[in-house]
Amino acid sequence: MTTTWTTGTLARTLGVSEKAVRLWTERGLLTATRDDDGPRAYAVDQVVRGRAVVLLRALDVALADVAEVLDADDPVAAFDRLWGAARAALEGRLAAAGYVRSVLAGRPALDVPHEVRDVPGRLLLTLEATATLGELASCLPATTDRLFEALVEAGGTLAGPPSVVYHERATEYSAARITVRVPVMEPIAPPPGMALVAEEGGREVVVALDQDRSADQSFIIAVHDHVAYAAGDGTLAVVGDNRESYLPTWGRGLGGPVLEISAPVAPR
Repeated sequence: MTTTWTTGTLARTLGVSEKAVRLWTERGLLTATRDDDGPRAYAVDQVVRGRAVVLLRALDVALADVAEVLDADDPVAAFDRLWGAARAALEGRLAAAGYVRSVLAGRPALDVPHEVRDVPGRLLLTLEATATLGELASCLPATTDRLFEALVEAGGTLAGPPSVVYHERATEYSAARITVRVPVMEPIAPPPGMALVAEEGGREVVVALDQDRSADQSFIIAVHDHVAYAAGDGTLAVVGDNRESYLPTWGRGLGGPVLEISAPVAPR
């Protein structure tokens, strides 16, 4: 009775290439024993684990996430969290596709509630940056951290959540100019490269999204378009660039709104 498998035997059992088995072993997804320069040997439990790797990869789960699921104390709960996020992103992409279709039909419609609200004047510590779409995920927190550090060093007090204004649309190939802003309670001396801006009060159209609906970039872009062109009731006009505000609940799994996408408006 076979108690161990070679790389080739395991590959045939799983229906994958030997290269895949070697890669998964190098990444720690599979464990093998090896005597000196002899062939790798895989125990029975690695066949079961290998089947799970094959099935997870068939769902386009990244290797790092495969490892996180298989090595979790509760693999089922870990998979549910992972797949829940993937499902939310897929639903967002489907909603974005529906919005694109409505735009092509000349009747823009996106199933997200929006409101028009008054915004008081405020002081903002700001820092400009440029980033492509792929760079935004690292650029935004890094720029925000610089603003927070400057605020602390100046002895200032934070007056609300940070936000970013998009002066252009970022794509995979072209960088957009953005301004990251944090509201402050009192005037401070901005360090070099930063500015203290007094923003006048006004009105804005805003859409609030929860963490799940913020999971897909195509849906975020659809919401930006919706806010900029279709959210008004015909009596309002957008008078400035779109912005995103990251609420204290962002990334904390607490439920409720985590992101607000808005645009300043005025009567037509």
